[in-house]
Amino acid sequence: MIIERLVIAGAILLSILLIWKFVPREKAREAWVPFLSLSSLTWAAGLFVVEMGWISYPVQLFSKENQVNESSFTFEFFLFPVLAILFSLYYPSSKKIHTKWLYAIIFSGIFTIAEVILETYTNSVKYDEWKWYWTFFSVMLVLMANHQYVIWFKKGLKPSGENHA
Repeated sequence: MIIERLVIAGAILLSILLIWKFVPREKAREAWVPFLSLSSLTWAAGLFVVEMGWISYPVQLFSKENQVNESSFTFEFFLFPVLAILFSLYYPSSKKIHTKWLYAIIFSGIFTIAEVILETYTNSVKYDEWKWYWTFFSVMLVLMANHQYVIWFKKGLKPSGENHA
């Protein structure tokens, strides 16, 4: 159980370090959009897969008495939303379509490999009826859908000089 606690603490620390290192100060406000929108998506999706019994998180950040549900708070509200920030901030918008797909595949692949390692060697995550390729495709789908939402959201924003009434 000590290794699982270290994994949880490491994931939170990694999330903070990634934001500190890769989110420029002038993009901090922009980073909240993918963070909050992805948190909403993963909360619902994570709750669904846990309640269906497909995946479980035996060791949690909070004790069972202090938890509302069995989904992973660390994954759904720290690590995955931070990944969405980085995905959207560095998305290769001006590149060709195959570069965009490769970008999404790499992001999803790294996340999937990390989860499979955790599932294999720790008690942080347990695949009950889940398969690694479901993680890969769902992460890619959610990141791309979330990025499209970010683009749509930013279209509705006016430059800061035009916001006075």
